[in-house]
Amino acid sequence: MLTYDDALNMNYYKKAAFTGWMGGMRFVLKKVQPETPEGEDPKPPIFLASVWPGPYIFDKTPKEKITDETFSFDDEGRRAAVDWINEQYESRQAEWPKKKMDTDFL
Repeated sequence: MLTYDDALNMNYYKKAAFTGWMGGMRFVLKKVQPETPEGEDPKPPIFLASVWPGPYIFDKTPKEKITDETFSFDDEGRRAAVDWINEQYESRQAEWPKKKMDTDFL
């Protein structure tokens, strides 16, 4: 399981995304800036968490295999994202390949 300490501190996300692999499930947690319609005040940044079956990186995985969720860009949002990633891992065990080459989209 991913812990709150594993997910690093808030300063890390200002410059980089946090990626990982957990029992066949890949994940990424990163800061994103939502699009703001022209003429409106900029929206605050958010966390975007994504999970998908391994073994491939995000860019090499079909979009229909990726599940995303957004969270506020603060420590509470970071903790909620960790909880969500863990929940996805637990509730979707059958979707995560048991071996690196155990996929249905090779």
